[in-house]
This record gives sequence, structure tokens and C-alpha cells, in this order.
Amino acid sequence: MRKSSVIFLIAAVIAFSISAVFAQDEKKSKNEKLPNTYVSPTAVLEKYHTQEELDKLGKIELTQIYMERIVVLTEVIPYLALHTKPGATLKEMGIPETRANIEHMENAVKSKKLYLEAVKNTLDDVIPYSDKTNIIQSIIFFEKMIKRAMDDTIK
Repeated sequence: MRKSSVIFLIAAVIAFSISAVFAQDEKKSKNEKLPNTYVSPTAVLEKYHTQEELDKLGKIELTQIYMERIVVLTEVIPYLALHTKPGATLKEMGIPETRANIEHMENAVKSKKLYLEAVKNTLDDVIPYSDKTNIIQSIIFFEKMIKRAMDDTIK
């Protein structure tokens, strides 16, 4: 066998081995389960608003802010008695990870998603008919509730 053929064969074997390792890692990462949680890790507010900030916005922006608060409240409020941290796992909430408990959680997450889609569709259509002052007062009220719910004094 010629030297160049041997080098090519070795390079091909190395390349095949490397690609197989990366394919396994990619498959593992796709199949890895996210932690079991009732409250999405994204159920947080990046910004709280003042009355003055909200007064400057139009109804479209206010409707988006309003809906963001509805999503966070829907995620957090039902589970306050268990845990106030978004993304808390069943274990962190003190719930055993049994098949039945995981099934309850998965069903709750699916139902919540459908509910929020329905609410968003409705609110997108009807909130613009609301008085701007009512939308702003609702946002401020929701933000106070969320701040209180996320306060570490509630356990």
C-alpha cells in the first residue's frame, strides 16, 4: 500500500469517528428533557412601568404589555403555594416525580398554553376598545400583583 493511501485511510477513520461522536452529542441534547416545571422559566417581567411611562404609549403597545402581564400571572398565581420561582422543578416544589405527577404537570402546561392562546386572540381583538386609562390601571395593578407574588417573603 502506498503511503498516501494509508494517510487517507487514517484521516477518513478519524473524520468518521469525530462525526459519530458529534452526532451522538447532538442526539443527546435533542432528547434531553427539560426540567419538570409548572411555571415556565420565562414567566418573569424584565421591566415594571410607571404611570407616566404608560401614559406615553399607544393602545397597541399597552395591549402587548397587558398581555405579557396576563401570561406571567397565569403562569405564577396558581402555584404560589408551592414555589414562587419561575422554572422551579417538581423536586424544588416538593412534588415527587412520579408518573402521575409528571402527567398532571404536562396536562397543566398544555392546557395553560391553549388558554393563553385563546385569551391572547380575544384580547388582541377587544382590548383596543377599552379606555386607555383602564388598560394602564390594569397594567399597574398586574405589576403590583406580580411584584408581590415574586417577593421572597412568600414561601
